[in-house]
Amino acid sequence: MTHPHRLLSALLVLGAVHVSAAPATTPRSPPESEQLAREIFAELVGEDTTHAVGSGRAAERLAARFKAAGFEDVYVGGPRPDKANVVVRLHGRGRGKPVLFNAHLDVVEATRDTWSVEPFRLTEKDGFFWGRGTVDVKNEVAILSANLLRLRREGFKPDRDVILFFNADEEAGGDANGVEWMLANHRPLIEAGLVINHDAGKGQALDGVKLWNTIQTAEKVYATYTLSTTGSGGHSSLPTRQNAIGRLGRALARLDAYAFPVRFTETTRRYLEAMRSRAAPEIAKEIDAILKDPADALALDALRDAPVLNAQLHSTCPATLVTGGQSESALPMNARATIQCRLLPDEDPAVVLATFAKVIDDPGVAVGVAWAPVPTPAATLDPRVVHAVEQVTGEMWPGVPVVPVMSSGASDNVYFRGAGLETFGVSGTFVDEGDLRAHGRDERIGVTAFYESLEFSYRLIKALAATR
Repeated sequence: MTHPHRLLSALLVLGAVHVSAAPATTPRSPPESEQLAREIFAELVGEDTTHAVGSGRAAERLAARFKAAGFEDVYVGGPRPDKANVVVRLHGRGRGKPVLFNAHLDVVEATRDTWSVEPFRLTEKDGFFWGRGTVDVKNEVAILSANLLRLRREGFKPDRDVILFFNADEEAGGDANGVEWMLANHRPLIEAGLVINHDAGKGQALDGVKLWNTIQTAEKVYATYTLSTTGSGGHSSLPTRQNAIGRLGRALARLDAYAFPVRFTETTRRYLEAMRSRAAPEIAKEIDAILKDPADALALDALRDAPVLNAQLHSTCPATLVTGGQSESALPMNARATIQCRLLPDEDPAVVLATFAKVIDDPGVAVGVAWAPVPTPAATLDPRVVHAVEQVTGEMWPGVPVVPVMSSGASDNVYFRGAGLETFGVSGTFVDEGDLRAHGRDERIGVTAFYESLEFSYRLIKALAATR
């Protein structure tokens, strides 16, 4: 899952936020649906689905639930039994291409000695559900599963098929990624006119105040490069002008000082405008300046100190690893640095390499490609999807706006969009920006947030299952 930085809270001024009064009671699902969702949630969190263990058992248990409820179109499979995916379909009237809802089954590692609770058991205390995957994203798997079971129980007949797809290995860097594997091997099972990934969008709150619900339309492209230098070596008491480490250091300093050009999309411009209305005055001033003139170097330089905003403006390529030398008393024979880029979705890989060469300006520094970027086009905001998300968000939390976002990290949407499927990230789960714990110790989600999201998801499924 991709996560916004904790630093977002430092950029916002709650005094500037105007939110209409929420209803006296936010809509909730029937008690039996909440009970079922909690039961599935506990079962999922109780399964260790880390990369080493796999998602096989969790997939089988989910599939058994759907089959017991009368679903006949249930698929379980993957490249190996421990890397299983689940696809279940609620058949509709055939009036349009299916709508598919996605979330992943796997989680990152967790060890008991670093947690205050057992990570692989759902614990409810202090108004939160605790456990690995409670935010990333077994909560969403439980919510989607409970809602499809509810819809069948109620006899709901959608205009078009509704597909749930729960996949393996989102967190593991593509070793057996379920979305990529299913598209390559069983695409007809997940072919859809619209994909909604519950992992890629979240509601953002701060200090208990709901700021906005998000629609993820794009994500930055992951790419890794290396910078390498070599030297002749020798005794450290007889240094030469060309020190491999020094040469690499100069290249890194030039690259660190460089900022890729600012380029806005409809999504990033609207996100900056939303942030501007809630930002601290000094940040709002710089946002105004960069929106007016993307080439404003002073505004860009100021916003580089606001990482959440800076990531939305342009491609970024920081150095993350450096190695070099072979002995304390010997001149280095080689030095190497890793450059970890998050590129704008339409960034030309050839331009990135040319930029490195121009900025570094040293033919003695070799640039290598460790992980080639795979540019994936951003989704164009679909008015009908936006309307549905805004309608349901308004029903649940009057006055809370819906804001499009580009994720600075990565999600499985890169595979869906790369396959030509219209894809957005949406979730009604509100997470406080001051308490982001996904991938960390004591991961948790608010109990109320979980149950409100259950009802949000139920309403959104029904809205998007209607003929478009």
